[in-house]
Amino acid sequence: MNEAETALWWARVRAAGPQCVSPNSTFPAGMLRLVEPDVTAVWLLTVVPEGARPSVSEELGLPALTVEKPNDTARVLAACLRCCWAEPTGPIWPGMPASKDEVAAVFGEITNRDEAASNRALLEAIRRLAGAAWLLWDEPGQTVSLGPRVAAWGSADLSTLRELWRMLPSFAEIGRSDAGGLR
Repeated sequence: MNEAETALWWARVRAAGPQCVSPNSTFPAGMLRLVEPDVTAVWLLTVVPEGARPSVSEELGLPALTVEKPNDTARVLAACLRCCWAEPTGPIWPGMPASKDEVAAVFGEITNRDEAASNRALLEAIRRLAGAAWLLWDEPGQTVSLGPRVAAWGSADLSTLRELWRMLPSFAEIGRSDAGGLR
């Protein structure tokens, strides 16, 4: 890959975030290549060294993540992690798809809002997270999966996320609780 092609790839990632390409595409050094489970596509995202300060992202020209309604967005991401990360001792990506209803149940359990407000906040946050490739949202199928950006989390992040995963109720636990069982 020549310098011009490398510069073009970096510009694409800077402008639009992770790129979904065909499996036989070439890619520049410094990009993490994540193959979809069905091997029909590959995600390319930048690799920032673990422990790097925010200035490294600035030097690479990567935009800082700004999030509208950060509390709801973080809670929805946590609910999606709980539903889509099947086994927290294993790799986080690609995870497994979860229905919107499963994620809604976990989100509702940790926010304790009325159903209409909870559903509105859930959908807004899912769309924001999908737009930034933290999640993959299949709106017609009403399913959500973890996006390619989660694969870039380092070991320190994963350790914290494993603890969060253990603290959150699963969809099955919520179902048993609603049926009168113990948690």
